[in-house]
Amino acid sequence: MNMILLLELLTPFFGIIFAYVITGWFYGFGPVIWVRKAAGRRRARLTTSRQELVRRVQELVPQASDSNVVFSVEAETSTSGGSKVQVTTSTYHYHVFVADAHCIWILPFFYEKSAGAYDLGTPVALTRELIADVELSGKPAKKLEVTFRLKPAVGLDKVVMVLEPFQFKKNRHYPFDFFQETACAQAFSAAEKLALLACGRNTLDLEQTRIRSVCENYAISAGMCGFLAMAGASGGFLIPTLVFLAVALLLLVLVLARGRIPKLSVIVVLLEAFVCYRFLR
Repeated sequence: MNMILLLELLTPFFGIIFAYVITGWFYGFGPVIWVRKAAGRRRARLTTSRQELVRRVQELVPQASDSNVVFSVEAETSTSGGSKVQVTTSTYHYHVFVADAHCIWILPFFYEKSAGAYDLGTPVALTRELIADVELSGKPAKKLEVTFRLKPAVGLDKVVMVLEPFQFKKNRHYPFDFFQETACAQAFSAAEKLALLACGRNTLDLEQTRIRSVCENYAISAGMCGFLAMAGASGGFLIPTLVFLAVALLLLVLVLARGRIPKLSVIVVLLEAFVCYRFLR
């Protein structure tokens, strides 16, 4: 009887830990990610893959150097299927960017996952004449995405440059572990210049687009936490329910602290809280 009671008391605790690990894996924090990054740092100090990549890029863009070559991976997620069964697919777009004085060179990157080999495509210059708008998303110094919206005449909707100073994700989708802080800083500086010249967006304007993107992610996460709270409430688990509702509230406060009002998310979280209350009555 005591063992059964102990298990009942520990179940919410393990549920919180499990949710924390899963959420951390999805958003890039927590013990699992810390261990992976520590191993990646060790490999990055020993590998010569960065020097090899720069050398190969220089064969196509002579002005390329270690200080302006950025390896970029954009992970794009799409969902398909019906109302009962849905399939989520991740597509990885690989590019190498070279920050030049008046443009950013784009080189397609073709990665052969099974062989661990790669090839580079023909460089294309991204100039101010091709750009309709520039937006930011993500976190500076960690993973910042610069989205160049292109003019209709180009025939391509957008180009996304992902700036990750510490590329510590070597697996079947990420071929490298290396440092590229200086190159990311130079590429972002070049992107700021292009944004100002092409569409009149200054540094403050770009930061506002990033804050809007961050707030949208917070709002979505708040709704997800509310859903997990309902799952906990349906099982009669009071503590996990309160924890997830508190996290949802905190995320909404973070949105407000950035000067935005999450109207729809507030309504969703309040409805989820009401459902939790009904389950726990």
